[in-house]
Amino acid sequence: MVNFEPPVYVPGSIHGQDGWSSLGANGSGCALYDHRVVLNALGLGSYDYPTFGLQSLRLSNAVTSGCFSDQTFSKPLPEPAGEQVTPGTPNNHFEAQWDFASTVPTAEQPDLSVVASPDPGDGSRMSWVQMTDTPRGLEINFFDVRGRADPANFVGPLKVASGLDRQVAHTIRITMDFFGGPSNDVVKVYVDGLLKHTGTSWENYYRYDSEAAAHGGNPPPVDRIMFRTGGPEAPLTLHNGFLIDNFSMRSASGPTDANQCKNDGWRDFDWFNNQGDCIQSVNRGQ
Repeated sequence: MVNFEPPVYVPGSIHGQDGWSSLGANGSGCALYDHRVVLNALGLGSYDYPTFGLQSLRLSNAVTSGCFSDQTFSKPLPEPAGEQVTPGTPNNHFEAQWDFASTVPTAEQPDLSVVASPDPGDGSRMSWVQMTDTPRGLEINFFDVRGRADPANFVGPLKVASGLDRQVAHTIRITMDFFGGPSNDVVKVYVDGLLKHTGTSWENYYRYDSEAAAHGGNPPPVDRIMFRTGGPEAPLTLHNGFLIDNFSMRSASGPTDANQCKNDGWRDFDWFNNQGDCIQSVNRGQ
């Protein structure tokens, strides 16, 4: 688990710390993003979230751009996950989890938005989970790609959770199960331990959209999370925004056949709750 604590992490740009990258925040990208490791108890906001320790990663969209590869990327996994027909991709299950909290727990930060996406490290996103602030509280949104159109049919933003209390930290978990062929990847988004949405990946964008022709019809595998601030700038969030902490990821080899779930086989894949959950996931992918 990454908790951004010293001595591995120090306040300042996250770029180059323990395998994380953030060219923009380091001053060599499309824009100088407001993405930094900050002190909690002694920081500008004197943030008081007991599970966040001494330091956290802080992200705001006070500065944005249309670029991708210069945003903030987590340290990559040793083995990526994707469709197992892809050379060098032994795993077909990916998951990531992190806690997030507002740096201004007593008030709304209008237009605050940070997007997290499973990614191979170059901005080729395979999913999209947005953390935002609204008059009703914190909100989680999701985009997926449905159908085989050119241009791709991006569906969303779909509201996953809303009205979340600003004064406490919340946990997001995203899981992705990749299956060979189009229109069958299974993506699940959990908020505070509860499954809130089941959707699809962006695989069909890479298969069918002419904009993605450089990928040769092959959806990219993923091995990290990209935290991106794009779209309209929210300058009043400068030095504020969201804190990210208790970050973890893994990839694994998941079931590709329902028979692998039977006779307690589902227990070999600890992200399922029971045999039915395992079989349902495989069936959705076929």
